[in-house]
Amino acid sequence: MKTKVYFVTTCLAAVFLCGCGREPVAQATAESSPPVTEVSLPAIPGFDAKAFSGRERAIMDLASPSTDKAAWESEAFSEEASAQLKALAKKLAEPEPLQVKSIAAFVTDGFAAAALIPEQMREVYRDDLVAVRRGDPSLAATSRALPVFQALMAPHAGAKNVHVTLKTFKVEQKDGAVFTTVFFQSSGHTAAGITQQNAVWTCRWSGESTPRLESIAASSYERVEPSGQEGKEGRLQFADATAAVLGGTKSAREQLAVGAGYWSGRLQKFYSIDTTGHQGIAIGDADGDGLDDIYVAQQGGFPNRLYVQNKDGTLRDVSVEAGVDWMELTHGALFADLDNDGDQDLAISQSNGLLLMENKGGLKFETRFSEPGAANYFSITAADYDGDGDLDLYACGYSSRNNEEYADGARVTVPLPYHDSRNGGPNLLLQNESGWKFSDATTSAGLNENNDRHSFAASWEDYDNDGDMDIYVANDFGRNNLYQNQGRGKNGQVTFRDVAAAAGVEDMSAGMGVTWGDYNRDGLMDFYVSNMFSAAGNRVAYQRQFRTGSTGDSLTGFRRHARGNSLFQNNGDGTFADVSVEAGVTMGRWAWGAQFADLNNDGWEDIYVANGYITGDAKDDL
Repeated sequence: MKTKVYFVTTCLAAVFLCGCGREPVAQATAESSPPVTEVSLPAIPGFDAKAFSGRERAIMDLASPSTDKAAWESEAFSEEASAQLKALAKKLAEPEPLQVKSIAAFVTDGFAAAALIPEQMREVYRDDLVAVRRGDPSLAATSRALPVFQALMAPHAGAKNVHVTLKTFKVEQKDGAVFTTVFFQSSGHTAAGITQQNAVWTCRWSGESTPRLESIAASSYERVEPSGQEGKEGRLQFADATAAVLGGTKSAREQLAVGAGYWSGRLQKFYSIDTTGHQGIAIGDADGDGLDDIYVAQQGGFPNRLYVQNKDGTLRDVSVEAGVDWMELTHGALFADLDNDGDQDLAISQSNGLLLMENKGGLKFETRFSEPGAANYFSITAADYDGDGDLDLYACGYSSRNNEEYADGARVTVPLPYHDSRNGGPNLLLQNESGWKFSDATTSAGLNENNDRHSFAASWEDYDNDGDMDIYVANDFGRNNLYQNQGRGKNGQVTFRDVAAAAGVEDMSAGMGVTWGDYNRDGLMDFYVSNMFSAAGNRVAYQRQFRTGSTGDSLTGFRRHARGNSLFQNNGDGTFADVSVEAGVTMGRWAWGAQFADLNNDGWEDIYVANGYITGDAKDDL
């Protein structure tokens, strides 16, 4: 609409996560750039055979262990074993009964495994909806694979939509054999509800060119199933209502339902479509009728959408008439009453800055404030940090928008160093001075400290119970920040101090979201950080040949980066304890955000995690 913006996303995380254990490639300068020559690369899974420039080859050479088998034999083997496990998972999920011939390609003649489901299990949780049982795996092995796998899938007998996944996250060579550690998960739908199985296996493999399983030993097992209590339906009461709510809305049906992958091949790059999906939504009552409405941030080239809720629960698109159909690449949005008039105003973070729009009533919004800023802003969060009765705003800056340094416009900078970056764009604190006047208070409030770490999300909370709002910032590549509110100084200015290191919550990982909640009901606010669990990262970072010569914090940082999500328990003395592993909440897959919420009304805070990455079929426009 008003601005032409170019935005290119460079994700080097994939290089490390696919098996790269080398130093990041430095950015080339005009003086140091090698001549651009066309070279051929080996076939890389997921890429068509093609030519790459000399500068690109250095990165692409690291994208697959097949290009460096001598150094990364373990990763090359992992690819082969994972292909077998994927095929086995598909076979287990089929409705047809398992037969010896159907699993012969995956196991050796001398296969041995104990029962993968324990004979004795104990119930560790039950409510009106679900029951959770766990057991200690048996040690008595059998040499017959068929009954082992038949018993494994028995809990899903007669189920529909059965899914099985097997994910390798560790490879070891010992005693002349190769072992992999694998996550097993299965689920299936029956009339009573959904049954899910979770387990960890240690697999021993044959030395054949196409490896086969010699043995499986389960180290843990858990089953989640409908509780079936008398008088209760005994199943989780969640159903996909997307079609019922949005099916009658043309823009949702014809554009949102298709997905960004489809449109990326059909829109010009000029429009700055962001295929990584870094777009958010805002929920609030836009028209003051007491019903929640949804504002959807969109890719460049598509108008943002405001969907207003009808009395029957369906949504209608009022984006154009409301004046909020911005077509610039938008990352975040927030409904909040910024002028204290009782209705919900709208804050929007675009690749060219922040926009604040006043709710004028009658589903009309008017732009009242804009701030270009020095970064590409992602999420926005609001709180009255200075206690003056109005809401202030904090916007997370990911990459710099310094066009002198990045001549082709706004784009994501390469994080340096990868696991502890200090070259991200600065976050922004806007102090509300009323009357739609906002000032940049980032520096005066002390929030410029460690303000350069590729921030994705932030959340306000009074974690120290002193009556003022503190803020935690989740950073994608740098250490996270916990800014403690220091109160007003002699000059009357409220200031903050980054106490993350002292509090034990720097959490060196791919921070993408944060949610606060008193999960243990001790009156102190704890928090959960959404990070990235990477099976490949867990495998690679623990290999001896990974970053040889690195020790201490650097090596620990790389390993921590792939561990997964973090739960921090408030100790009540200004510090937190990392209880993630004990609580069993690290493996949230590639997690983008989470929310504490009491989903079953039992008085305890549960955690819902949104996760995933780019998937979908390639669609060729013929």
